[in-house]
Amino acid sequence: MLVFERKEEFFVFGRHYLPEDTVADPAKQAYHGWQYDGHLTVTDGSRIDMEKIELDVLKDIERFDVREIAYDPWGGTYLEQRLTAQGAPMVEYRQTVDKMSPAMKEFEALVKEGKLWHDGNPILTWMISNVVGREDAKGNVYPRKERPENKIDGAVAAIMAIGRAMVSEKQGSVYEERGVLAI
Repeated sequence: MLVFERKEEFFVFGRHYLPEDTVADPAKQAYHGWQYDGHLTVTDGSRIDMEKIELDVLKDIERFDVREIAYDPWGGTYLEQRLTAQGAPMVEYRQTVDKMSPAMKEFEALVKEGKLWHDGNPILTWMISNVVGREDAKGNVYPRKERPENKIDGAVAAIMAIGRAMVSEKQGSVYEERGVLAI
C-alpha cells in the first residue's frame, strides 16, 4: 500500500500480487479480470515473487519521499532484510491488538468523516468489504474476515499505515519543540 497524507486526509493506492498458479485456479475468476485490467500483478510459479515486490518498493523510494515502510515480522522478514540492506526506512509493526485496534478505529473514523480516499482499485474495495471488526470486552477492535477466501491483506496494510501515521503525528520532531542545537 502507498499511503499519502495531505491536510488531514489520507490517500491510499494499492498494489497487489499473486502467483500465476493461484490465478490459474478456475474458481478464482475475479483474479483474471483484475489481471487484465492491470490491478493485479501476476508472478511466475506457485509463490509470489518477492524480488518483484522489492524492485517495485525500491522504485517507489526513488519516486516518492518515503518516510517509513511498515512491515509485520511474521512473514515479512525476508523482504525487510533485503530492503534494509538497500537503505529502505523499515519500521516493524506487529499485528497485535494494542497496535491494530487504535489504527482500525482511526481508519473507520477517517472513512466516516470522508477523509480516507483510495484509487478505486477493485481489489482493495473487495478487501475492505471483507474486513469484520468485532469489539471485545475491553473495547478493542481487530480486523478479521468471516471466511478464509475473503482476503483482507490490502486493508490490513492500509490500517497499519494509518497506525504508523498516528504514531508519527504524536511523536513530532524534537526540533519543532526546542529548535536545532549547535555544539
